[in-house]
Amino acid sequence: MPPTKSEGRRQKSESRRTGAAGLVLLLVLGAARAATLTGVVLDAATWQPVSYAAVSAPNLDLNTIADSAGAFALKLEPGLSRVTVAASRVGYEEKRWEKVDVSRPATLYLRPSPVRLEGISVSAFRTPSPLERSGPVSIIEGRNAEADGRLSLAELLWVSPSVISKDYGNLTTIGLRGANTEQTLILLDGVRLNSAQDNLFDLTTLPLTLPERIEVVRGNSSALYGANSIGGLVNVVTPEPDRFGVNATAGIGSFGKRYLQATHSDWSAPLGYVVTASLNRMGDSFSYRDTLDSVHERVNSDINSQDVMAKGVFAQGAHRVSLLGEYNVTRRGEPGPTSWPADSARMDDYRGIVHLSYDLQEADNARLESRLYHHQSWRHFWNPDTLSWVNDTHVTTVSGIMAKQTAHFTRWATVIAGLEGGREQFQSTAIGTPLRWTGAGWAEARLRWLSFDIVPMARFDWLGDSRQRSDSTTARSNTRVVSPKLSLSYSGPGWLDLYASAGRSFRAPTFNELYWPEDPWTKGNPQLKPEWATSVDFNTSVRYASFLTGRLGLWHSFLTDLIQWQPDSAWVYRPVNLDTATITGGELELALTSRHAGIVGNATYMLANSHDMDLIYRPRLSFVLSPWAGWGPAQLTCDVRYTGQRYTMPDTLPPNGTNSLPSFMLFDVGLAITPTFGRVGTALRGGIRNLFDRQYEVMRGYPILGRNWYVELELKL
Repeated sequence: MPPTKSEGRRQKSESRRTGAAGLVLLLVLGAARAATLTGVVLDAATWQPVSYAAVSAPNLDLNTIADSAGAFALKLEPGLSRVTVAASRVGYEEKRWEKVDVSRPATLYLRPSPVRLEGISVSAFRTPSPLERSGPVSIIEGRNAEADGRLSLAELLWVSPSVISKDYGNLTTIGLRGANTEQTLILLDGVRLNSAQDNLFDLTTLPLTLPERIEVVRGNSSALYGANSIGGLVNVVTPEPDRFGVNATAGIGSFGKRYLQATHSDWSAPLGYVVTASLNRMGDSFSYRDTLDSVHERVNSDINSQDVMAKGVFAQGAHRVSLLGEYNVTRRGEPGPTSWPADSARMDDYRGIVHLSYDLQEADNARLESRLYHHQSWRHFWNPDTLSWVNDTHVTTVSGIMAKQTAHFTRWATVIAGLEGGREQFQSTAIGTPLRWTGAGWAEARLRWLSFDIVPMARFDWLGDSRQRSDSTTARSNTRVVSPKLSLSYSGPGWLDLYASAGRSFRAPTFNELYWPEDPWTKGNPQLKPEWATSVDFNTSVRYASFLTGRLGLWHSFLTDLIQWQPDSAWVYRPVNLDTATITGGELELALTSRHAGIVGNATYMLANSHDMDLIYRPRLSFVLSPWAGWGPAQLTCDVRYTGQRYTMPDTLPPNGTNSLPSFMLFDVGLAITPTFGRVGTALRGGIRNLFDRQYEVMRGYPILGRNWYVELELKL
């Protein structure tokens, strides 16, 4: 039966009331939903999530905790549209934001404070990157590490995988992943130390007081740092000012070892400073046995080194200025190979460094960084024992500027772009006064999608070299290169990380190769091209709880245009681009730790060959094992190092060993006792290196110390 007119009017009225009530209900629910503030807390330096940060609305007495990805949801009173928000986390400065829009997700940036956290960001990447997303990287503690009888960085780096050391007793250079030492970059706070004369840097001149930490980045890095990083790079990071503290270590050892290392730091906002100093000495003689087990005396192998570094920092608001100065004097004997000893040859090295940095935090998501630097080194080598007195002096002066702009556009996109320029002047009694101008521009993007980071990067370098010939003409060389790289990383469910990359790197010809003076036997070649390497890299890292970590890395590099000295038609040797090589290898790292014991180790297996012949001084197998045990203030340590057979002549075919060095295994033991007396911490350490007195050589003709001991005392305030 159809409704009457009055019933229809009543139904329409009820419908309107029901609709109005629904609309009111929707508005109330909408207001309730709008009163929930969601967002994420990010590190203002790395733009990575800050896990478990405390987020609050202090005016409303409401608070919550962000999750492991930095995400939070703060439930507010209904009807609020804007609110004051505060965020904090240990290791970060607490910050407050006024009038935050509740209707949109908020991004809160926290600036790190000097408190050290477990998470480590690798600064050798142009924007700081979390260690787990950085691929094949090792972090070695410097400032806070125990000296354990060591005097310089050269004695620390052997714990990293794929490090090939060229140890001449009192002078050491290193290569990474089968690359030559000339193809491995050494940096101080991101500024290169390698000399354009020979692309080398002597690590024995960098004392242990200098670094806060050492970052060893394995794999090609020309897309970020330009020339000479085919095998990777070592970045020495200097310490930042901290609360008032003093640290001093004094030690003695066999073979005339004497050393003193000290650091003092203080911070009173907005000013702070760090001062370090070291005095190191080793004796000039020791005994060694040759292959026939005859005992000989090795003389003129002493080294004396003094170093001082001062760093001042002014940081207030968005501005940060720092000034670093370092001065080093190293004097040593140059004993030469045992087949041609030089009992009177000497070498003196002087180095001065100044870095001036200015950083501007333009906004929470934008930062400008700039640096001026000036380096000068002076080397004097003389040998009166030769038929013609050798007395050469080399002075290198390097000045440059860097600028980098970083912008964090969204939670998933960061863009970095930079410019660099530099001038390197070389004055040498051997090769004259060559000059190199360098200009470069580079760009990098970090794109995050779910748990993936995609990082494309590329760099353009222009190198202009020149040298005035004796006939007043000028020899010139110009090099223009583009170095691309693409990396992909994945951070899994707390226990798995994956990393892969592909890119190209190059090594620039040295001044020695370009402009070596012409004589009846040798001459340089200004027309040389750079050496190139195309590399791919795969890494897998796993973690189990907090006591077991492991990493497996695989890489392959194909090198072209390698520079070799070859005779021409008149039998005059000159460098030319003609060789190729392949390097394939794998790295395994494991760490197992518990409360009272643990073991850390790594192993590297590598095939490095050219034309079916092993490249010289590249062992196929090497490994390091470091077990330890501790009870209370006492800790016992042991290091086991193995280096396989190395060929020393390029025409040696395996398994012929007539031109090779045999494998060796070394054992070191140490004991440390670290009692604390009030505010004063102490450590008494001692140990024995090369426990079984193994006679060995890293470089042919340069024997290394046999069994030796050390004792040291450290005080901390």
